[in-house]
Amino acid sequence: MTDVPMDGMGRLTGAGVLPPMEDAQTTPQSPQHRSHRRSRNTPKRTSGRWQTLNAFVDNTMAELTPRQTKVWLVLFRDCSRDGVARTSQTWIAKRTGLCRPTVSTVISELAALGLVRIVHAGGLNRGFSKYEIRGLADR
Repeated sequence: MTDVPMDGMGRLTGAGVLPPMEDAQTTPQSPQHRSHRRSRNTPKRTSGRWQTLNAFVDNTMAELTPRQTKVWLVLFRDCSRDGVARTSQTWIAKRTGLCRPTVSTVISELAALGLVRIVHAGGLNRGFSKYEIRGLADR
């Protein structure tokens, strides 16, 4: 049995204090560094994938069903720098816990909303499907 420091209640001692979020060596200490921090009112400057993800979370996700959100997130995760995901519906189904016909239906729903554009419909002897991912629904 190992010696683990515990208090009288059977709890680990020191476990009530969380470690610091940043390494002390990388945290700016001088006032001149603090002035470079972004204020709360300054919008974040994001690019590419972060803009798409932020637009999706801030403006679109609340209007979707859980299965639509799952499929969109898997497609988003799979997309490359050009914003196109190359994956099979079977593989999406395995990762979302949905059945393949449901994934097909959901992709059609996402396409109708403007969140996904079907670039190439894959299949047997046609390779993987390709989907362009968007963060905002067409309104």
